[in-house]
Formats: sequence, C-alpha cells, structure tokens
Amino acid sequence: MSSILKLSWRNIWRNHRRTLITIASVFFAVFFSVLTMAFSNGSWGRMIENMLRTQTGHIQVHLKGYWEDKITDNFMEMDAETIRRLTEIEHVINVSPRIETFAMASSDYNTGKGVGVVGIDPGKEDEKSSLSKRLTEGRYLTSADRGVLIGKALAAYLRVNVGDSLALIGQGYHGAGAIGLYPIRGIVSLATPEMERGTLYMSMPAAQEFIDMPNGYSGILIAIDDGKALEETMRKVSETVDASVYEVLSWKTTMEDLLKQAESDKAFSVIILSVLYLIVGFGILGTVIMMTTERRREFGMMVALGMRKARLARSVALELFLITCIGLTAGLGVSLPIALYFHHHPIPLAGELAAAMSTYGMEPVVPMEAHPALFAGQALTVFLLTALTIFYPVRAILKLDVNKALRA
Repeated sequence: MSSILKLSWRNIWRNHRRTLITIASVFFAVFFSVLTMAFSNGSWGRMIENMLRTQTGHIQVHLKGYWEDKITDNFMEMDAETIRRLTEIEHVINVSPRIETFAMASSDYNTGKGVGVVGIDPGKEDEKSSLSKRLTEGRYLTSADRGVLIGKALAAYLRVNVGDSLALIGQGYHGAGAIGLYPIRGIVSLATPEMERGTLYMSMPAAQEFIDMPNGYSGILIAIDDGKALEETMRKVSETVDASVYEVLSWKTTMEDLLKQAESDKAFSVIILSVLYLIVGFGILGTVIMMTTERRREFGMMVALGMRKARLARSVALELFLITCIGLTAGLGVSLPIALYFHHHPIPLAGELAAAMSTYGMEPVVPMEAHPALFAGQALTVFLLTALTIFYPVRAILKLDVNKALRA
C-alpha cells in the first residue's frame, strides 16, 4: 500500500497546473458552502432564540384544547403556588402568565377597531421582552394599574394620546360581557406593523377583571436559558402541572410557521450550494476525463510492463482521493477558524436595525453557526462527488485495450 501511495503522490504533481486547478475547485466549493450555511443557520438560530426568549417563550402551558380553539371559554386557572414552582425548575429563567383575547376599541373620534388585548405581569414582561424600553410616550404600567399601553399606529388610527380613554367591548369568560373604560398610560413601538395597528397591553388584574375571570390566564409562557434542555424542561413542567388538565407545548408547535419559514430559507441555501457543487463536480469530472485521455498511453505501458489493471486503477483512484483531501483540508482549514471566530465574536449590527433590536431586548449581532455536523456534511458531499468522478478513470483502466493504448 505504501508503494501505491508514493506512486500516487508523485503522479499528482507531474502536472502541477491540473492538480492545482482541481484543488482550487474543491477549496472554493468547501469554503463558500461552509460560510454560507454557517451564516444562514447562525442568523436563523439567533433570531429564533431571541424571539423565544423575549416574545413567545420556549414552552407554553395551556388548558387542554385551547391551542386548537383559542376562545375565552378555554382559558385556564392556575394557583400562585404552581406558578412559583415553575420558576424553580432548572433552566427556567422567566415565567410569564398571559391573557390574550380580543375586543372592539372605541375612542371619542373613532369606533369599531378590533384589537388584541394582552394581559401581562408588567414586571415579568419587562424582564422578558423589555417592553418599557419601547415606550415612545407616557409611562409604563404597574401591577395595580387599570390603564393600558397601545401601539403607535393604533393610537394614530383612534386619534388618541396619553391621558385619553378607550372603551373596550368584548366577550368574557363563560359568555359574560367584557366592557370597560381604560385610560391610556403610554404609547409603544411594537415588533411589526400588524402589532402596532392592533395591540394593547393592560396589567394582569385589569385583564382578569375585564374577562371576569379571577386567577384566569390564556396561558403561561416559559423561557429557558439552554435550548438543548428543552425536552428535559418540558418533562419537568409536565410533572409540575396537572397533565390531565393542562397541555405543555414546545416552541416547535407554537411557532410552527416561523420554523417552516426558517426551514424554507435553509432549503433554498441548500439548493444554491447544490448548484455550486454540481458545477464543481462537473469541473472535477472534466479534469479527470482530460487526465485519463492524456495518460492513456502511460496506462497501456504500465499494464504491458506487468502492472495489474486493478492495482493501476487503485493508484489512480488514490490520486483523486489525495487531491480531494488536499482541497477539502484547505477549505475546512480556512473556513473553520472564520466560522468559529464569528460564532464566538458575532458580526455587530449598526444603525437603525441595531437600535430596533436592542429596543426589543435582542442582541444586535449576527453570529455564525459552528456545529460539527455543518463541516461533516460538506466533507461528506465532497467525498461523494469524488467517488462519482473516480468511477470514470477506474472503468476506463479496467476496460483498457493495451494494444490500442500503446498505438495512441
């Protein structure tokens, strides 16, 4: 084997230009594919993690049936002791009870605007989503407050300002009427235009009073500090609450649409990389065909001198394997440190985008992913391409007509 290795190593450097072109093809394919996937996966991973930590929570607890039919009658009750025990579960960093319902909002100047009413614990909500930092006018809520915070676009539509009042009409628990007049404490800038046009916040006691359901919640949002501990934490949450009454859902269920969007974006990146690898594969195949044609007489001479075709085929296959390994090693050797560096030192954002992300409690950076599977996948793809291209010279050598090759 060592003699074949030495022979193959010498042969790949007999034509430096051809070898270097092939190595460069593999190098750039690996380099760009690794960085593209690292950037795409890292961006989506950080965005989803930020949203889970600051908005929706990694885990949600609801009354069974609520997720399929989000009506007030499917709201749940949970005692303060159970909520306290949820906060003591390992990896849990925030437990935020929520009331999410709908109502018609009216002002002195405009009527009939449908809005989403969100009941929050002001302290826990601010800790989770930095809601107070999004105030553009007025002041933040307190736990005993009976006022509301409304989106900036909603305030403009209803033509109201801080200090004005909103009339809300909705449906309470078990068919009770939900009616109230609420002073506007503040105006907030929210994550999306849709939220700004149709969302208002009130304290939990005010929301429970509005729907006529003391100790009632639409759900409990739970944020954790380690996404890898999701399954373990869900199990502990299920053990803490009554599993016969409540359902414990992971973010993969509650944020299914965003997850599908992320998967679609990653699939598009894979398609782009597949085209890149296809081009590189044909480039390598072209080089292999040229090499096989140029060395046809050489192959015939070596077989005529007594070298078995199978041994010669192994030697040529090893040449291509060595060339691939050099290109792959160089590509990973350059891209891996870059991905690792930007994984630990994410690319900082600047300007309005950075300010907006900071306002929503998100770190204004774009990291790269450095998971071993990312690099292993590129290596496997390159070796698969090599295996396919190796088939051509091996087949040509095994079917070689020595007499015709020597006369070539």
